[in-house]
Amino acid sequence: MPLRIGITARLLHDPPPGLGLPQKRLQFLESSMAHWIMGHGAIALMVPFIDEAAPVSPRRVPLAAIVDLLDGLVLQGGADISPGTYGATAGHSDWAGDPIRDRYELALLRGFIEAGKPVLGICRGAQLINVYHGGTLVQDIPSMWPNATVHQDTEHYDRLLHEVAFEPGSLLDGLYGSQASRHITSIHHQCVDRLGDGLAIEARSPVDGVVEAIRRQGPGFVLGVQWHPEFHLTPSEQRQGLLDSGPMMQAFLDAARQRADRHRPPA
Repeated sequence: MPLRIGITARLLHDPPPGLGLPQKRLQFLESSMAHWIMGHGAIALMVPFIDEAAPVSPRRVPLAAIVDLLDGLVLQGGADISPGTYGATAGHSDWAGDPIRDRYELALLRGFIEAGKPVLGICRGAQLINVYHGGTLVQDIPSMWPNATVHQDTEHYDRLLHEVAFEPGSLLDGLYGSQASRHITSIHHQCVDRLGDGLAIEARSPVDGVVEAIRRQGPGFVLGVQWHPEFHLTPSEQRQGLLDSGPMMQAFLDAARQRADRHRPPA
């Protein structure tokens, strides 16, 4: 049976009028993410958010049932983590983040970690993994990290690239070895500040030292990367020399398969 991989929903709280859904919160899945997962033979299933204040909330499916149904979890990118989620105050109104999404994703993350099921965090998802483990974030790299390279450019968006350096002996170092090209997409203005408890740094930007990947130590698979491997899929992107996204997804799915096999009921 194909693996069933849950993907957290991106939330759009105030849709543009042209969509025809005024005053309705939208939930969506970026298509490249689904293609990345399903292109490796797994089923991608978005896990919708249910507002705690919604009339149907008392009859909602328990979180444990959702975790039990799925074999792994991918945390999508998107809006900033709210500074209040890690006990800080936003330094600017633009950095206030999305506390509603924070609560929804943290509950899912907790459920999968406690069940020993693999988690892969992308961009915001990597930051959420750090916050879950008690870490904090740099709210704005350009103004708070001296001599930082450019990590976000609205004009170039997913065409802004820089090199990444894997820590020797790390999971990513083992997956990619001596691969010559280690260029990645960069679409973030926040990053890990204080590393969360029980986490290890997997990769940094070699130019300025910004943390680009983290991993939960010990058994299980909980990995967060600051770049967007789901944007590294097309032939034109591969010609640019971007890091192959395949080994990372395969390692995640292998961990999910191994966990599922260990817990399969006897025939």
